[in-house]
Amino acid sequence: MTQSKNSYNGNRSLKQIGFPIQYTQSEVYELLKCKDDPIYFIKQYCKIVSLDSEMLIPFELYKYQENFINLIQNNRRIISMQPRQMGKSQVVAAYILWYTLFNNNKTVAILGNKSDAAMEILGRYQIMYENLPLWMQQGIKTWNKGDVELENGSSVFTAATSSAGIRGKSVNILYVDEVAIIPNNIAENFFTSVYPVVSAGETTKIILTSTPLGYNHFWKFWNDAENGTNGFTPLRVQYWEHPKRDEKWAEEQKRILGEIKFNQEVLCAFLGSSNTLINADTIARLSPKNYIHQRDNFDIIEEPKKGRAYFITVDTSRGVGGDYSAFTVIDTTEYPFNIVAKYRDNKISPLLYPNIIHKAAKDYNNAFILVEINDIGQQIADITHNELEYENMIWVGSDSRYGQYLSNSGRNANLGVRTTKQIKRIGCATLKSLIENNKLLVFDKDIISEISTFIERSGSYEADEGYNDDLVMTLVLFAWASNDILFKDLMNSNNREALFKQQMINIEEELTPFGFINDGTPDELLPEVAGGDLWLSDKYQADLKDFIEGYL
Repeated sequence: MTQSKNSYNGNRSLKQIGFPIQYTQSEVYELLKCKDDPIYFIKQYCKIVSLDSEMLIPFELYKYQENFINLIQNNRRIISMQPRQMGKSQVVAAYILWYTLFNNNKTVAILGNKSDAAMEILGRYQIMYENLPLWMQQGIKTWNKGDVELENGSSVFTAATSSAGIRGKSVNILYVDEVAIIPNNIAENFFTSVYPVVSAGETTKIILTSTPLGYNHFWKFWNDAENGTNGFTPLRVQYWEHPKRDEKWAEEQKRILGEIKFNQEVLCAFLGSSNTLINADTIARLSPKNYIHQRDNFDIIEEPKKGRAYFITVDTSRGVGGDYSAFTVIDTTEYPFNIVAKYRDNKISPLLYPNIIHKAAKDYNNAFILVEINDIGQQIADITHNELEYENMIWVGSDSRYGQYLSNSGRNANLGVRTTKQIKRIGCATLKSLIENNKLLVFDKDIISEISTFIERSGSYEADEGYNDDLVMTLVLFAWASNDILFKDLMNSNNREALFKQQMINIEEELTPFGFINDGTPDELLPEVAGGDLWLSDKYQADLKDFIEGYL
């Protein structure tokens, strides 16, 4: 028998099914040793393409890469956050090679944002396979850009990350690379429909790797892993763990990439979009809490408490995918306001949505409800008020001079608010002040994610491309309502006065370095404030108050 007959499709680097091998004693010893130790196998037998010379070189694992392999080997669910160019996908490809070579009848799925990205990882697997000695290989049944099937029944296939990518397939290892790059809507559908099925297997491994890209689904997975709430074991790799990455290299990368990309791609910092409504420093300080209960897309951070006042703002959609129907439950008993629960679903029927709102409002001490009525919201509000007979609905009046305002009754008023440019402008400005001055506490991970991608566009604010802002818009509407004079009577809270006091403090602090403001008033008539660091005349205080009230 000639070599060509024993090769797969004429590729002499690949063994055909049934290729006769007479193993030596040393080869048997090596096979047994490799089977027991993936790190030994990779270091001894795997070759990779050098980034510097484009030549094949032995895969000399660094310490952090060995740690990564051990983590994969000893855990079922792994999530790893690593800078660019740290070889994370190469390491996983090598592990998959070992896994399929030394285990029978196993199936591995490699998924990427696009199928080409997944096939590129499989290409690394194939290069390493082709450079194994023939006595170590399994015979090849299938070998192409997207699939590999071995004689021992193990196989690897690639797909784009979607709910259809692995539907109906039994998978032993699911590897998703660059998770953060996957668009939010695709990622959400994928993890909702596929992940629970795959993770239910008793031995199935799930490996997620990525470099950060904002406060998205990867950030949620990572945050939950660090908090120990999703069953994933986290591994964070720093650039300096690579022996060839020193401070000089880092400075060069910062010069090439710019500070923002450097922080994100090299330091692995979670950063939001640029030009966000809420400043970046505030977003960075927002820390999500674990939900104490989740049911039917209703996430609870804090259960209702007796004697507390709650306010619900409602955004609506048609329930056909895309935009979400959403509402937030906010404790407005005192400052700071606190978001205690939220609902979010893009498939809920408009006929069923009022029942969900109604139950949440009843549970949270008969909370006041403000509904956005631009589209089908009017129908939602009408059903809640008229058919479900819920009384604590917010009425909104309007006139040509002052626009919309909270009303005491339904006389000459709508059962909800229409989002206009004016409403959005006032709501955005007030929301910014509330959050940045710690007057509204945000602990929900989905809301934080949306805040981080709520950006300035065409003179207004909206979700960055590929993201959603339904939850943020409920907060915008709440902020607008909280700035209305009637809000004080409804919630026993004076938002306008609180914001005024905070603005006064901020302005005084900004002026402190100047020592004093001289408007010509004799010193003996000036009252001392701010611990003697700043002097303000009565007239100046009055003018300042008028300015701020006009601004608010």
